[in-house]
Amino acid sequence: MENRTDLAVESYEAESKTKLDGVIVREEDGVTTVDVINENGAAAIGKPVGKYITLEVSSFVNDTDIFDGRLDNFADILKKLLPSDISSVLVAGLGNDNITADALGPKTGEYILSTRHIINDLKKAFGTENITSVASVATGVLGDTGIETAEIIKGVASQIEPSCVIVVDALAASSAERLGTTVQFSDSGISPGSGVGNHRHEISAKTLGVPVVSVGIPTVVSVSAINSSVGSGAYVTPREIDRIIQQGAKLIGMGINVCLQSRLSAQDIYALVG
Repeated sequence: MENRTDLAVESYEAESKTKLDGVIVREEDGVTTVDVINENGAAAIGKPVGKYITLEVSSFVNDTDIFDGRLDNFADILKKLLPSDISSVLVAGLGNDNITADALGPKTGEYILSTRHIINDLKKAFGTENITSVASVATGVLGDTGIETAEIIKGVASQIEPSCVIVVDALAASSAERLGTTVQFSDSGISPGSGVGNHRHEISAKTLGVPVVSVGIPTVVSVSAINSSVGSGAYVTPREIDRIIQQGAKLIGMGINVCLQSRLSAQDIYALVG
């Protein structure tokens, strides 16, 4: 049966946590790292070669304060996956803003500190040269634009030539417990819709020519994961999905800002975007 999850850790767990050739797993302090190191590992868990880091977080349903250390934890993980010498970044929010469970990407864009157009002004205002050039785009969906998400990102990237692309998207999980309580980071890129069987064009270093890091939160789960007597074609989302999307987007957007703009305080950044 096709694996209906975007989370590498769940794909590994589906194999009963046995030792798999080409897969290395480490767990520490609520962070699980799944390294898929060769094609054998990719075939074993159905994920491309790359590093997948899963961060466990408190449920976004009752979340009120992002300035409690989580931003630093988020930024530290993201920094491990980014190139060491980046000077400019394109952040791409994937998904449909009109469907709440799929709106994580575009909502995250509302919290991104885009600096490409005002970078010199920010350098003067904050008295530092170490400000990263950031551009942000919400791609929409094929049904509305008539353009593949990968084509939009490739077109923008070819014009502004970023050092790296960060893509943000809502994910599918195979466990309801991970909805709104998990953040996955990966340096393998992303195939939008793959978790729900709606595979779109791949967005990766291979297709864009620059490193691609993906960040996402699971927002839907297959009905069959809750009730095995129901087929796998239907998906559900929690009734608190509005809150999960709102707070999840804030954490991801601000986490990206803290990672990229290390010379600015989180409070200063939030004053600019919040």
